[in-house]
Amino acid sequence: MLSEGLARLTTTRVAERAGVSVGTLYQYFPNKDALLYAILLRHFEDMAEAIERVSADGAKRPLSDLADGIADAYVSVKIARPDATTALYRVAGAIDQFRLSAGVYKRLETAVVRGLENASDARYGDFGRVAFTLLSALAGLSRGSFGALASGPEVLSRFREEARLLSRAYLRAAADD
Repeated sequence: MLSEGLARLTTTRVAERAGVSVGTLYQYFPNKDALLYAILLRHFEDMAEAIERVSADGAKRPLSDLADGIADAYVSVKIARPDATTALYRVAGAIDQFRLSAGVYKRLETAVVRGLENASDARYGDFGRVAFTLLSALAGLSRGSFGALASGPEVLSRFREEARLLSRAYLRAAADD
């Protein structure tokens, strides 16, 4: 997928590269969409794991530290393999990615909520709404950044800065006074 694009990705080629028979591959992935779905799901699970680590110790922290931690966790997964992230945006457009939303989105939302519950200097009336909006905003920033990646690698260095700024500003504005 990374070297030749989504259009040239076939289950036969994946099986060949993995060193297994096509029949074996079909036991795990009945079609190309199932394989793509699994790849996208793993990406979201990696993101959830990274965000969960932000507040794993349960310690109270200033909101600015939590905001930076959430943003950094989100960004770290996205920039670990820029080529893979760019390809995953193509995958998301090619399959019904909304099938992912129930389980893995809940895990992402829960990770953000747990982080916000540990803010020592902010409170929220509706944690779910705040987590949804923050994750949506980070997703939009990410999609835009990776869409603009062709214009130069400086886009990725700005991505972390902008994700932190967005997280801090939104979380502060959304807090109950």
